[in-house]
Amino acid sequence: MRFLYRYYSCFDFVLDTIINKRIYFPSPNDFNDPFDCCPKFSLLRCKKDNEKDWKSYLFFLAKDQYPGISDDEALKHAEAAIQKGLHRDKEWLFESDKSISKALNEKRKDVRICSFSKSPRNQMMWAHYANNHQGIVLQFSSVYMFDAVSGTFRGFDVDYYSKPITLRCYVESIENSLKGDNLAFVRLIYCSKSYEWTHEEEVRFFSKNIYMPYPEEMLKGILLGSECPSHWEDMIYKAVSTWRSKPKIFKEDAQRSSIKIYFRLVNRKH
Repeated sequence: MRFLYRYYSCFDFVLDTIINKRIYFPSPNDFNDPFDCCPKFSLLRCKKDNEKDWKSYLFFLAKDQYPGISDDEALKHAEAAIQKGLHRDKEWLFESDKSISKALNEKRKDVRICSFSKSPRNQMMWAHYANNHQGIVLQFSSVYMFDAVSGTFRGFDVDYYSKPITLRCYVESIENSLKGDNLAFVRLIYCSKSYEWTHEEEVRFFSKNIYMPYPEEMLKGILLGSECPSHWEDMIYKAVSTWRSKPKIFKEDAQRSSIKIYFRLVNRKH
């Protein structure tokens, strides 16, 4: 994966991204999908899940409710709850879901997410996120999206589910969090979407900041939609005219783009 692509319908956002060399991280509250970043996990829906997973969950619940409790004592609490059938009690499950949802929605207020796609040739993306091919797609080099110290990729692939998140997945996130993975729950809750969005091939980055600066070498290409106004092209050329490392500019070829989107390199002096 050499490049990632961000679709834009608003030209002001494109200019801001290019001129100020910064990428905007919106709040999940601004997303077009009202179900995005909402909890897709429900204990009530998991009441028939494996009893072993329930014991693990109730073990961690006891550790959270009684700080300092030993593992042996937490295990006894979990086993006692299983014997009482707590994991089958609809009223308890319903109230627990309300508490989990409230806690996750509180965390959501501090999260800002920037979404990229692995493909610049998705016609549905051009229609939905690039104003029916009137917009622009920016091509970024993924080399600059790695952590310089650890060498790990900063972004996370979105997982597409046809069913709600299982209890096993939720318990695994708890386990990974306790092992030091601070983003385990972030990935589970904020990188999970319905399978109907699979075509987006989405990669997400997280930040607490509204903007993240980037070096100009990171912007490798600017892809103009077939219906993009000609004066937008002029303004973009002017915006990158002083760059040392100028991105290549492409235009969607309307005559060839039908089943598949094609681009042609625009040869023009800056």
